[in-house]
Amino acid sequence: MTGKSQPGEIQSVLVVEADILDRMNETDASIAQRAYEIYQSRGSEHGADQDDWFTAEQEILHPLAIERYVTDGALRLTAQLSGFAAKDLEVSIGHRRAVICGIHSDSNQAADISCKDRKVMRIVELPFDVDPVLARATLQSGKLQVVLPRSR
Repeated sequence: MTGKSQPGEIQSVLVVEADILDRMNETDASIAQRAYEIYQSRGSEHGADQDDWFTAEQEILHPLAIERYVTDGALRLTAQLSGFAAKDLEVSIGHRRAVICGIHSDSNQAADISCKDRKVMRIVELPFDVDPVLARATLQSGKLQVVLPRSR
């Protein structure tokens, strides 16, 4: 076996209970750094700081639409993440939030790595406390499915 997944194969995605605030702070720092680079590239002229921030955010974080389905026993999340493998993804749970994070590096590009990475991060507010031990996430054909059972 080569370690590569077959099309349509269900792959497990790592689900961890974590201090998601650290992950959020790291992402904010990356966005702030890129916004500053954009500001400098514009000649360090003031007045467009929000535009610089939003541009940096769009460059660093790709949009991620999430479908939610809530039952009495669980919250189910579904998102389309084409181009990502299960090893590129992680779902962190903490502070009554779930954070879907992913970084996919294009290994075919030998140039500037930072420009070749595709990143995704989405914070989902949870309607109830969930059991991180029973939480599961899978990826199949680019579709991420996360099941977060309600805590008992």
